[in-house]
Amino acid sequence: MEVKSSYFVLCIYASFCLFRVFNSNFCRQLQCKEKICLSGRTSELPDRISELPDEILVSILSLLTLKEAARTSVLSRRWRYVWTFFDGNMYFNDDEWRTSVLSHRWRFLTKFFIGNMFRRINWPRFVSQANQIMKSHRGMSIKEFSVAFHDVSLVEDISQLIEFVAKTRAEKFTLFLGRKNNNFFNTFTRVGFKPPSMDWNLESLKLVILSRVNLIEQAVVNYFLSSCPNLEELVLSKVVGLSKLLVPSSCLRLKWLFVMSCNGLTKVDIFARSIERFHFWGNHHVDINVKELHQLRYIWFGDYGNTFRTHSEFTAHLYRIFPMCQVEKLGLNLSSRGEQLPLDTKIFGLPKLHLLQLIIAPCEHVEMLSWMYLLEVAPVLHTLNIVFDWENGFVGGLAMFDMHRMRLNRSIKAVRVEKFVGLPGVDIEVVKTVIKYAESLEKLIIAPLESTIRTKKWMNDCITQLCEKGLLRPRVELVIDWNRQNCFATL
Repeated sequence: MEVKSSYFVLCIYASFCLFRVFNSNFCRQLQCKEKICLSGRTSELPDRISELPDEILVSILSLLTLKEAARTSVLSRRWRYVWTFFDGNMYFNDDEWRTSVLSHRWRFLTKFFIGNMFRRINWPRFVSQANQIMKSHRGMSIKEFSVAFHDVSLVEDISQLIEFVAKTRAEKFTLFLGRKNNNFFNTFTRVGFKPPSMDWNLESLKLVILSRVNLIEQAVVNYFLSSCPNLEELVLSKVVGLSKLLVPSSCLRLKWLFVMSCNGLTKVDIFARSIERFHFWGNHHVDINVKELHQLRYIWFGDYGNTFRTHSEFTAHLYRIFPMCQVEKLGLNLSSRGEQLPLDTKIFGLPKLHLLQLIIAPCEHVEMLSWMYLLEVAPVLHTLNIVFDWENGFVGGLAMFDMHRMRLNRSIKAVRVEKFVGLPGVDIEVVKTVIKYAESLEKLIIAPLESTIRTKKWMNDCITQLCEKGLLRPRVELVIDWNRQNCFATL
């Protein structure tokens, strides 16, 4: 009873405070109006924002989203067409546009009762709205044009989108249309493209991203590469219908080429000499040909089919394709492969490598330590990043590996271990071995797996095992990263 009475008194006091605030604001407004009337001015306060030049208003609106900027057209005649000169980032995505193309009757129901999973966009209605916006736009340029929708089965022609990108001299173009949480290729959006009768000016494009699309014709990719001389980054992620990728020498500024999980891709020819970073995740049967990549410094290579029998075959495959002697950063997926044999430093040297990133997928009774022979051919290696991939589930133990031919490494200063679980004989054994052979180690970072974050006591016990019997030298700094920031995301 005493608690209820105190709660009632608190509510009365809060209401009184709100009334005082409201009353003071209301009185202040009356005083302002009285002053205006006494001074002989019967009009309302002047609109200072509307008096600003058009260039400043456009700059302000361009900091908003396209949808928010378009809403200002109803303020007054002065603002009716200001938004049409929008030069910011044009985003057409689920979050911004899905509810706008739904009928008013279903908008509330789908938002609060059905949820995002079952909400499908009315694509024809969206296309009509997008076309109206593109026709109304009067600006000279925009920064980015992005279309990202899920659960869209077919887009007959994207030539209108590309024409608008050319007209507005956009620097970035993104097309993401497949289902977000589904890896089946038949769920990707089928996309058509009709090459124009006349060439469009795409010289301003610096970044092109195509993701989760099923190309009816692969001409769209070739068109971008042949029409974008200033293109700096090309990302092809899970693109179906692309059998041959030709990167011509006319791409004089292309620095980053990202090709990931493009099912059906059989051949990649790279003649652009300016490429500095190349990411490839696919099948080793893809015929990759490169020519004079003198600027190549970073390679990330993964074989999702695990078609190489041993690490040695995988390593030899890379040396046949790329100029490995000039690589400074190297990322490899070492999932489920056999033993790595000692490497000849004269043939497989990595003289400039200072960062090595590895994905390791432990398997039952399969050794996972022979990859350390790579450390012997990298004399200036500074940082080693290891990410454990538990896609095969947690295992009881690994096969033994004879380390008697392994030499100590005196260059590695920092080691980071991602998705650490703390399984004896598995990831603990791998980390112990790395610590033992990294003689000059100064810093060890452990990032536990997300599912083990809640059991910090268990993780601390596992870390204690790494420090037992003087394995971790006194000068080594041990850091436990509970934030789980993936090392691959920052590179």
